[in-house]
Amino acid sequence: MNKKIRLLLIGCILLLPLVSCTKDSSSKEPDAAITESILEEHPQEAEEILSDNEIIEETEEITIEAVVEEELPVPFDFILNNIYDSLQLDPITEEINCVHFSTGIHEVVLSCETAEDRMKAIAYCVKDVNEDGVNELLILDSIYPESGNVRILDMYTLVEGTPVKVIEGWARDSYYLLDDGMIYRSSSGGAAYSNEELLSFEAGSYKLTSREIYFTYPKNDDMNDIAFYYSADGIYDVSVATEISADDFQAFYNECESKMVIFEAKTFDLFK
Repeated sequence: MNKKIRLLLIGCILLLPLVSCTKDSSSKEPDAAITESILEEHPQEAEEILSDNEIIEETEEITIEAVVEEELPVPFDFILNNIYDSLQLDPITEEINCVHFSTGIHEVVLSCETAEDRMKAIAYCVKDVNEDGVNELLILDSIYPESGNVRILDMYTLVEGTPVKVIEGWARDSYYLLDDGMIYRSSSGGAAYSNEELLSFEAGSYKLTSREIYFTYPKNDDMNDIAFYYSADGIYDVSVATEISADDFQAFYNECESKMVIFEAKTFDLFK
């Protein structure tokens, strides 16, 4: 019985808007008095149905806008197409003649067995790094996705519409964007020569400028004793640098690591 009552209530409630909106009084309409009577006799069922109907109406008002990816500048699209095509080739057995397939990219994909693996190991994004109104194209190491896309392999900017490479990194010369806008560079010339450097990328520029550097250098020729140094001017020179402790050197590295930006990037398997 309750089921029949609910069905009747639903029919009445759904037809009520039609009653109020119709202009033709001669058209067939449900008796409003009957409808009102049913609603009064079964208020609980009516309340539940009305509540459900309100939820449906609210849901129908929600609109979902499609997210449209911003169109890439033609020079950046050209670079990405070249890299994408090169990732189809096996760098061990095939010759890759592409100026945009840098040493850093080559190193990352050497351990990949298939083209699909290679395309997932390299990512890209477009970002205005120095906030001067000109976007940069960043090619990123994405082979370890659990750590996020943080290591910059290559970075290009546009100078009068022409792409200029600002960064070219590889295993012994790695670059990271920090959340304060500075770029952290970690490089090494061997076991005794480690360099941790902060660089700025000024607005309107296409070069990085060294601001401060922490580095190690052997105290003697046999390299058994390693010293740590700091240069506030970014000058790699023991004679003008200040000797610091190993703890100070490590603290600088830890601070930079905590400020690394994780880019919202796409791997190349999503490029085309």
